[in-house]
Amino acid sequence: MRKKIHINHLGYMLGMPKTAVCITNAKLFYLINSDKGESVYAGRLSHESFDRESGDTVRIADFTDFNTPGRYYIRAGFRRSEIFEISEQPYRSLRRTVLDGIYLNRCGFDYNSSPESAARAGSFARSACHNEPFEHNGRELDLSGGWHTDSGYGRYVIPACTAAASMLYAIRLFGSSFTNADIGLITDECRWGLDWLMKMQDSSGGVYECIYSGTSGIMSSPDDDFSSYFLGAKTCRAALVFTAVTALASKCFAGKDDAYSAKLRRAAENSWIWAAQSEEYKHFIGKKGGTDPENGTAAPESEFMWAVCGMYSLTGDEFFSGIINRKYITSGFTGFGESEFGGFAALEYLLGDRKRERDTEAVIRKRITDRADRLWIADRGSGYSTARSADSGFEYGSNFHILSDCMTFILAYLLSGSQNYLMGATDQFSYIFGRNPLGISFMTGTSGDCCKSPCHSLSASTESGAAVPGMIVSGANISRSDDYSRWHIESGCPPAKCYIDSPFSTSTNVPSIHFSAPVIFISAFYDKVGRSALSGLSSKQTSQPN
Repeated sequence: MRKKIHINHLGYMLGMPKTAVCITNAKLFYLINSDKGESVYAGRLSHESFDRESGDTVRIADFTDFNTPGRYYIRAGFRRSEIFEISEQPYRSLRRTVLDGIYLNRCGFDYNSSPESAARAGSFARSACHNEPFEHNGRELDLSGGWHTDSGYGRYVIPACTAAASMLYAIRLFGSSFTNADIGLITDECRWGLDWLMKMQDSSGGVYECIYSGTSGIMSSPDDDFSSYFLGAKTCRAALVFTAVTALASKCFAGKDDAYSAKLRRAAENSWIWAAQSEEYKHFIGKKGGTDPENGTAAPESEFMWAVCGMYSLTGDEFFSGIINRKYITSGFTGFGESEFGGFAALEYLLGDRKRERDTEAVIRKRITDRADRLWIADRGSGYSTARSADSGFEYGSNFHILSDCMTFILAYLLSGSQNYLMGATDQFSYIFGRNPLGISFMTGTSGDCCKSPCHSLSASTESGAAVPGMIVSGANISRSDDYSRWHIESGCPPAKCYIDSPFSTSTNVPSIHFSAPVIFISAFYDKVGRSALSGLSSKQTSQPN
């Protein structure tokens, strides 16, 4: 009977939307108190609909208006779901799990340096790794630190910047949702990543993209990894994203550690100057927008706008506001990583305390809500309520894109208060944690039915074989671009089911810290909005009769 009623394994929040996806011919569903075995709520399932992306015919059980804390399961016909909780703060502990996952992916950190760090690392405790001087063009560079940001032990600037930005914006927007201890952990983690990012900037202000290895399928522990590593090129894209996140961090650390804030500001200014001297710059500021001068393809316009908005927020210089007011018409303001960073640019501009032009602000707001409207239409047309059909569907990194869509819905909700956007955000979040065609949580260490065998060298190298907790894996990928996935996922498999929980599936099961960090942002939003929703429940009926 399992896998026929798909729920959010994390549970459901009081006052928030609550739905499950059922594969059944039944017309009614019942919410059963698992401790007493008694029905406490009855509802009518939606009309059946065919979900093209999964091949399933589904009905929706909506119990949003039931708000009594407890442990429950859903029964529909002869089917029943797993047990779940309805509670006031079902996602608070999740943030610590994600932070632990990022912490355990540190590079160059000696987890045995103190009893506290060893206890936190548990079976993943190890000595420092990859701390040897890096030889480049006849010079030795100290590039130690940062996070292992892919399945192996490579370190990449743009994913690290994206992860740090998600955490810093979470504190900036929803600081009251965090305990002082959590803020301390997030700040410490961001600082670990920022210290390494600044090492990736050379004296010219340029930023190297990554440190990578040509070796694949590493199964040794990072402190036993002696593969050859190489330094990526300095690129305009890396410099722009670096500019944006160091400018953001400089403002976040101001008043708390002014010396560190000043260091970050200098780093942001230097990388901006380097980017402004690059060949791409004149294309960015042109009327037609960015074009890569080498191959004629679209240049990273959203990275450029994020950097400009970050520098304007940091400096207040009218030079940057002038660029924004000239370029806002041709720039996108959606997306939170991978190929689009416009959502971060919008956050920076709308959150900043600098003067904003009314027309510019209005267009940016409209771009966000227009994007959220497109996602909402796609959400309503999907049996499992994802918005993937609004874009490329289920390709590599589909889970990250679902979380990015969730953040877009959140930003649109904060701007408008529309309940449609709140429901859209909840739909995307619930999909990641079990309300999907496979019925599993795509985060390691979150439930009995979660991803347990990620394509992740550190996890594979431990004697226990247990996965590092708190990591979101890449997710369903119709391309099945590695041999193992092609052999084990049938040709013609519906896109949303093209996933296999295996350490050999490089196309569906790779984790990354920037896949996971948005969960910190999203869960903090729910804590803040959830408290507002709870304040209105006292005047409402909190349960429904059978």
